This record gives sequence, C-alpha cells and structure tokens, in this order.
Amino acid sequence: MKKFLFTAATALLFFFISCTDTETKTTTGDNSQNEKNLANNREVYKAMETGDVSKIKEFIDKDAVDHGGNPDGSDLKGGDSIMAMLGKVRSGFSDIKMEVIANATNGDYLFALNHLTGTTNSTPVWGMPPNTKIDSKHVDVIKIKDGKVTDHWGFMDPKEMMAMMGGDHKMDNKMDNKMAPKDSAKK
Repeated sequence: MKKFLFTAATALLFFFISCTDTETKTTTGDNSQNEKNLANNREVYKAMETGDVSKIKEFIDKDAVDHGGNPDGSDLKGGDSIMAMLGKVRSGFSDIKMEVIANATNGDYLFALNHLTGTTNSTPVWGMPPNTKIDSKHVDVIKIKDGKVTDHWGFMDPKEMMAMMGGDHKMDNKMDNKMAPKDSAKK
C-alpha cells in the first residue's frame, strides 16, 4: 500500500508541475532597456511605412552597419546612409506595411520576425519589376549598444525573394541538388 501511495503522490506531483505556467522570457540586462529597444524598433518600422525617417536618427549609431543592406548585397555603412536607404524604401512602394509577428531581446541583440506587404511603384525597386506585389516574412537581427543600433542583419526565404524579383520561385532540381548534402559513405 505504501508503494502505491508513494507512486500516486509522485505522479500527482509531476502532473501538477507540468500543468503550471512555466513560460520564461529570455532577456538579459535591464528589462526597461529591453522594452525601450523593442519600442524603438517599432518606431523604425513605422518610419519605413511613412517615409519619415527624421524621427529615427536618435536610434541609429553614426557608424552603424547594415550587413548586406546595399542592393548589390554589400554592407551599407554609416547611420546617414542607412537612414537614406530606409527613406527610399517608402518612396519605392505605393504602399508598404511592416507587421511585427514576434520579437525578443537577449542582451545587446533584438530579433524580430516581420511580415512585409506592399506594391512597388512604376520604377524597379531592389531588383523587383514595377508594380510587383510583395508578401513575405523575414527576420531582422539587430545589435544595440548604448540604446543605438550598431549592426543589422536581414534574412529572407530565398524562394520568396526569387518570386518578388520575377524569378522562378520553385527552386529547380539543379539548385536543390547543389544544396543537398553529399553521402560520404563508400558503396
């Protein structure tokens, strides 16, 4: 009988522990600074939607680097250059909407999963043909030091990027075969 009671009590204990809310938020550092960084990031996205980048100068370090931010994929260096590029984003689209799906902070880094929608104007933007509808999700990784963005990396699904640029978004077998891991086992 003792074995049964001990087993039942242990099972109930594990049941109650598994039912409690154990959600944790992975943040390090000052929580108020993390919340401020998230709010500032939302302001940058709003500035991209409106084209008014004058309000975000205080959020971007003068020596910031947008890794891969130039149309040719090279680094875009300097806060003024980055702000100019952000202003061009809005001017290249008849409408643009940046919806934050999820975001998190960890130390000096902010991570954001975004949903971008819009339509290009009559002139090509980012290699996309005129009047192209875009609907994509991408991830921004942002490094923040002393409340200012110092680095940005953006990641997008290559299939969505190809579709927006008018290419074949169905990755062909040649590309899939090049990307497939090689079987190193000898036969």
